[in-house]
Amino acid sequence: MLAALHTILVLAFVGVTALLLCLTVMQRIRIRRVRMTWRTGRVKRLPIWPILFIGVVAVFLVYAQNMFPVVRISVFVGYLFGGILWFVAVLLSSTSVITDYGIVPEIGRAGEAIAWGQISDYFEVPDGRRTFFVFIYEDLLGVRRRLELAVPAIEVDRFRSIVRPKLEARIEYAVQQFEESKALEK
Repeated sequence: MLAALHTILVLAFVGVTALLLCLTVMQRIRIRRVRMTWRTGRVKRLPIWPILFIGVVAVFLVYAQNMFPVVRISVFVGYLFGGILWFVAVLLSSTSVITDYGIVPEIGRAGEAIAWGQISDYFEVPDGRRTFFVFIYEDLLGVRRRLELAVPAIEVDRFRSIVRPKLEARIEYAVQQFEESKALEK
């Protein structure tokens, strides 16, 4: 009975993590005209929770096999495999993607993608190993929002070469129009 329960749980976990990985890969494949990408993860850019899960399962595997080998090793192998699938899915989903059409802050948050035409202003904030690009934009409901995008230092010049042609001319034209309309009011 206990072995059957463990097998069902392992199969469910592997199925869910495989589905998560498939959805993440499909989201990445759907993004067209990619100009550049980089990982956005924290702490040396490795996903913490999947690594912690794999570590705990490995410790329980060693402990259970030495103390009371009631649970089959295939159950632990299944959990390790599911943990690896989870790790790869999180690794893929924590990637920023810059396209010809706009910015996808993280593949896992593709619904928060911003088109270049939505951005009304931006500025840079250098911070050691990376530079934060702060974009002011309007969402689809017309509400002003702010996106802070951390760009690794080695990618900053390339990122600027993409952003400037997309935004500089349009933003400077809007500022010039605003100044001209203010001059007409005086």
